[in-house]
Formats: sequence, C-alpha cells, structure tokens
Amino acid sequence: MFKVEIRNCSLILLFGILLLWQGICSAQGLDLKGQISAWGIGIKNPNDWSGTAGIRYIPQFNYSYKLGENDVLNAELLFNTYYENYFPAHNEAFKLYRAILRYSTEQSEVQIGLQKINFGPAQLLRPLMWFDRTDPRDPLKLTDGVYGIRYKLTLLDNTIFWIWCLYGNNDNVGYEILPTLKNNPEFGGRLQLSALGGEIAGTFHTRKADASLYNYRENRYALDGRWDIGIGLWFEAVWQQNISFMPLSKWNKMATIGADYTIPVGNGIYILGEHMFTNSSNSFWSTDPNRQFSAVMAAYTIGSLDNISLQEYYDWHSNNLYQYLQLQRTYDNFMINLALFHYPENGGALFFGNVNSILAGYGIQLMLIYNY
Repeated sequence: MFKVEIRNCSLILLFGILLLWQGICSAQGLDLKGQISAWGIGIKNPNDWSGTAGIRYIPQFNYSYKLGENDVLNAELLFNTYYENYFPAHNEAFKLYRAILRYSTEQSEVQIGLQKINFGPAQLLRPLMWFDRTDPRDPLKLTDGVYGIRYKLTLLDNTIFWIWCLYGNNDNVGYEILPTLKNNPEFGGRLQLSALGGEIAGTFHTRKADASLYNYRENRYALDGRWDIGIGLWFEAVWQQNISFMPLSKWNKMATIGADYTIPVGNGIYILGEHMFTNSSNSFWSTDPNRQFSAVMAAYTIGSLDNISLQEYYDWHSNNLYQYLQLQRTYDNFMINLALFHYPENGGALFFGNVNSILAGYGIQLMLIYNY
C-alpha cells in the first residue's frame, strides 16, 4: 500500500514538484485536471474564539486508450496535499488519494487500485456507508479510498451486479470500530434489480476484524430500495453479524427511511428528510433502537449562480442538535462557499469516533474552490 505523509516540509516545494510533474505528463499527452481550495474557520465556544485555516491541492492525471468501439482502458492518479494551521499547531501531508486502472466495455467495468466504493439511496444518514466516510456537509465531498478490485456489470433490463475484493486496508472505514486484520482479504457483492417501478438491491460483505488475540469474522448483509411516486421514497437496512468469543453483540443493525420532494415555488424548494435507527443485541429479530438520528435538508437555487441549503441533524440519545447553513456561488471553474454552523460540545463529528472538538460551538467557514 502506497501512502506517504511528509511532515515539516514546505508547501511551496510540494506545489512546485506537482507542477513539474504536470509539465512532464502534459508533454506525453495525459489529461490533466486539478482542484485548489483554501478555507478559514472561526469558532465561538463558551470559553473563547478559536480557528483554523488551510490550503489543499488535488492534482488529477487521467489517461485513456480506446481498445475497440466500446472498450476503453483508463488510468487515474490523484494526490492530496494540504497544509492546515490550528494556531499555533499545524498539520501538513502529501499522500496518494486515488490510483485506479479501469477497463470498461458497453455493459461492464472492472477497476483495480485505490478507489472509492459507495452505493445506496440514502444521502445524509447512510447505513450503507461501508467503505467511505463522506460528510454531506463537506463542499469537497472528500473521503479516503480503499485498495481493491471491483467488477460491475449492467444488463439491458437495468439489473446491476457488483463484486469486489479488498486488500491492504488497515485503517477504519465507514462505521468500523476495529480495523481489518492485516494480510487478510475482504470480499463482497451487490445485486440491484428493478422492482415495482423502482429499484431494490441486496448487498453482502465479509471481513476478519483485528481484535488483537480475539480476531473474529464480521459479515454484513443489507437490503435497500428506492421508488418515485410523486415524492421520492427509499430505505436502507444493514445487519452486521459478529462471530466472536468476545463479549460483543452478535448483531449490530442500522436502518434508514427517507423521502424527498421539490415544492413548486419559485425555482423549486428541495426538501429531504431521513431517520435512522440503530440496534445492538444478541437477537437477529430485536428491533428496540439503541440510538436514533433524524436529518432534514432544504435547498433553494437563487438565480443562475447562487444556492442556499440548510442541514439539521438531531441525536435523540444525547439530545444534540447539529445545524449547518451553506451559501454557495458557482462560476464556471470557481466556487465560493460560506457556511454558518452550530455544533454541540462533542464537535462536528456525528457518527464516527474522530470527534473534532475544534468545531464545537458556533462558527463560520469560508471556502474558495478552483477547478481546472
């Protein structure tokens, strides 16, 4: 697995190296893209003001070779380099973000390397967030990928079949508490079918979790579906089976139901709502929720450049309310994103263990994004 972090280095040097690489690759006929973003955050907590600022550069190198009328071989390489200052602490890194070799035909696709794998209809509260940690509040939608190979087949009746094998992923992904045991592959698959005017799918994944001396097998089963009957309706349900001698719950369950609708006022007010239940027990049939989350999003387009959206999250267990208001102006290649937020004392992390306490309280975030 290729992952390099460089500490105490000059960000200017990193940018120079990447620009030099782009110049060399450009002469060889590669397709070059990239994204530069800069941000500043100010937070008012009960004690004082604090803040952070940073800059990020993600260069993307693409190369495609046509093998036939519908057969294409494609390669993608992306790096994530950034510098962030927490006043006075700072963090900087230069690491591989995506590295994909893809072969696609008219109905199939196989890709190998460091990639993003995600599926399911839920948007804010996602039980099927198995291999990524995409935050819907993040304007960049950044998330680390996973190493593996994935095959996808799409039939003429819109049946979609996926199968994958992951290997070399030692960091937690999705809702994982324990990492995957080193040098052990993970396997899974998904079958999506047309049903009753919509879509329904079943998904399976298995891995061995690293619990020191008590490593155990973890199997995940999922069912999800989406229909449009004037309003959009969907659900995701996940059953995680822990086959372990440790004092763990045998079953961890998560389920989300959701709906969306565009109110025909002005340019249209888009409304989305989701509710998630979680349950841990030794019984497959137990449905008493341990925790519940609710989320609502409203979005409205103002003219041709501006968009305003509001996201509200509520944790019924801790009675915590998360609020995120975003104002966004988009030009051809440039975006200005201004956000106001209010997060409780445990910070802006909703579902993961990586609580970022610097985001606790009231705050404002300004982000400038340039794509080329």
